[in-house]
Formats: sequence, C-alpha cells, structure tokens
Amino acid sequence: MFGYLEGVNKTILVEPHPLLTPMAKMPGLDGQKMSKSYGNTIGLREEPESVIHKFKTMPTDPARVRRSDPGDPDKCPVWQFHQVYSGQDVKDWVREGCTTAGIGCLECKQRVIDAVLAEQAPIRERAQEFAGNHNLVRGLVAEGCEAARDVAEDTLEEVRAVMGLAKSF
Repeated sequence: MFGYLEGVNKTILVEPHPLLTPMAKMPGLDGQKMSKSYGNTIGLREEPESVIHKFKTMPTDPARVRRSDPGDPDKCPVWQFHQVYSGQDVKDWVREGCTTAGIGCLECKQRVIDAVLAEQAPIRERAQEFAGNHNLVRGLVAEGCEAARDVAEDTLEEVRAVMGLAKSF
C-alpha cells in the first residue's frame, strides 16, 4: 500500500520477501527433508552424545560397501550436510577422498558432527539460562508482546491516516 503522508510518498505495509539460505530445506538424516514425522531430525538442544550416535548410524552411499570402494558424494545423505555446514576446502577434501576411497565414511561424518556440535553449543548454553527460570521466560514473553503491540498500533495509525479513516476507538 502506498500512502501520501504530508505530501511525501511513503510505503506502508511493505510486501514481505523470503529470506532463504542456499539450502532452502534442511536435509534429514536419511536424505529426505528433515521432519519429526519422518524421524530423521536433530534437535537444536539435543545432547551431543545423541547427535554423534545419529550421525554415525546415518546411511551413506550404497555403492561404498567396503572402505576401499570409491563412492559418489552426490548419492550420500552426508554430503547434503556438508553442503550446509562445510567450507569449500572441506567439501573438496570430501569429494576427493570419497571418489578415490581415500577417506572412510566415518572420517567424512566426523567433520559434519564437529560442525553441528559447534553450532549447537551456544544454543544449548543459552537455553540453560531459561530452562529453570519460568518467571524470566514469562517476563520476556510479556515484553515481546508489548513491543509487538506498540509497533502494530503505530502501523495501524499510519494505515488509517493513508486511507482517510478516523481512529474509531
């Protein structure tokens, strides 16, 4: 909606646009999209031991039956996690090592495990602050509601002014 407030062209209620990362969907542990109903998820605050176990038992390229068999990263669900968590140097290392059987699947998985655990560590640490303090959480929710209410009220006033409607309450 475009409004003309005080003779100035001003945009109100800007149309939202998606903010997507290079990977629009997070891969699941089985290569499908990550979903609790598929049972292929990793929780943000999941214990490190559980994360390690889930990754180590993840399926890999079916062509790699033995450590000495070359693989294809594009057919391996672990590769999708490298796409999200690894830098180009690690991706190159994985592609080279997998296709030449220079690395084993557990070595490949370990790089992803380390990256996921590093990302989760501050989340788990921050959550500990709120886990036992329900009053703190309630206070934060109340503050957030009040701030959102103030912003919504200001926006509605601008919309009413642009539309020529008087405030009815």
